[in-house]
Amino acid sequence: MHGRTPNDPETSAGGPDLAGQEATRLWHSLSAKLLVLTVGFVLIAEVLIFVPSVANFRNVWLQGHLDIAETASIVYLDTADPMLSDKAQRELLRATGSLAVAIREGAMSRMMASVKEPFAIDETIDLTVMDPIASIRSSLAMLVSPRPTVYRVFAPMKSRDGMMELVQADARLKQAIRAYSRNVALLSLAISLITAGLVFLALYFMIVRPIRRISGNMTAFSREPDNAALILRPGGRRDEIGVAERRLAAFEADLHRTLRQRQHLADLGLAVSKINHDLRNILTSAQLITDRLSGLPDPAVQRLAPKLLRAINRAAEYAQSVLAYGRAREAPPNRRRHRLRVIVDEVGEMLGLEAGGGIEWVNDIPASLEAEVDAEQFFRVIMNLCRNAVQAMERTGAAADASAVRRLTVSAGLRDQTLEVRVADTGPGIEEAVRRDLFRPFSGSARNGGTGLGLVIAGELVRAHGGRIEVERSSPAGTVFLVSLPAANGGAGQVAG
Repeated sequence: MHGRTPNDPETSAGGPDLAGQEATRLWHSLSAKLLVLTVGFVLIAEVLIFVPSVANFRNVWLQGHLDIAETASIVYLDTADPMLSDKAQRELLRATGSLAVAIREGAMSRMMASVKEPFAIDETIDLTVMDPIASIRSSLAMLVSPRPTVYRVFAPMKSRDGMMELVQADARLKQAIRAYSRNVALLSLAISLITAGLVFLALYFMIVRPIRRISGNMTAFSREPDNAALILRPGGRRDEIGVAERRLAAFEADLHRTLRQRQHLADLGLAVSKINHDLRNILTSAQLITDRLSGLPDPAVQRLAPKLLRAINRAAEYAQSVLAYGRAREAPPNRRRHRLRVIVDEVGEMLGLEAGGGIEWVNDIPASLEAEVDAEQFFRVIMNLCRNAVQAMERTGAAADASAVRRLTVSAGLRDQTLEVRVADTGPGIEEAVRRDLFRPFSGSARNGGTGLGLVIAGELVRAHGGRIEVERSSPAGTVFLVSLPAANGGAGQVAG
């Protein structure tokens, strides 16, 4: 294994052979898409913040120049001279970057400074009315428009009751807005990259990495489902990723167990096919000997030989049917009307449950109850259930009190158009852990050395009749198996005694 576990990142990703494939698909990977989307979304958020911030920057810039003009003009407001000297005007215009500076008090307007050249005003900006949409539209127009314009801006004075007005060319304001936009863009890009990186790392370790681990494990396990070391080990998370890990681990464990059982079945079928030929030869010889015995005049031989012959015939048929089961196929039921009590009596004879034995045998099926079933398959169902019950009671027989009741009862009756057959014993019951796997091959046997195939075969035969088999109840006082067959299809009914 070179010191690497199946759940290591490299192994989980499919091993070195997948590394090249993943490298070539970097831009198609979930990580790359997540990074691009995160950067894009953060940039969109920065743009949404940037647009109103440009308008706010323009208004603050204009208000700053109005404040400068007010400060520079305040010393001249109380003089009698309505106009400043040429030198003072040039200094005021240069300080404010304006073409004209004026103060309006009530109905009177006083020009503080103005250039000699004529100019035309293209836009009026009123800072007393804060219209966000108009501010944004005007600011973006200044940002992108190459045409020089002249605007007039005014706002209330802070030192006295009046309005301060400036007339300016937009060149300096455009330059300031563009410089601000460039700085904000660079800062936004840096913030978006840092934020995107942090968000990406958080999502990568919380979501992307666990998903890659899960997908890598699925790839590795799909190649070697028979390797138990490749079953995913959940990380103990309690969120949706943790739920997915636990479900996947349970699925892989169940699939691994199922594949092992199927392999076991395949090995069993191979072994049976090897011994089937010799077994049938032995049974054929036993049939010949039984035929000879049936000709002897001894009354005991005459009574037992037919039963022995039927048992050998059944054994030969079972040897052949095992191969059919190995192919997961049973012959379709050959239904005919039979008296169920007679079939169950044969089960008791085959098990050797005679009067006076260690286990009390009770055939509680009414003699008049008939049903259209495959007699041989119905016999096998009851035989498997009764044999399991006998083995369960025999396991506790040696340690049980002499007064303990060991009874095996088979009963049947009609209920709501359903034929119900019950096999009840007084054994030790079935543990809950065993009960969950009763009808799974090689899993449902509570007896050491048992294969667990008896109930599987019984369940398959019952389902072929359109019915179901289940544990009706089980406790330390005993177990009851219920076989339900549809009376409409099975033709169950009572006959006159």
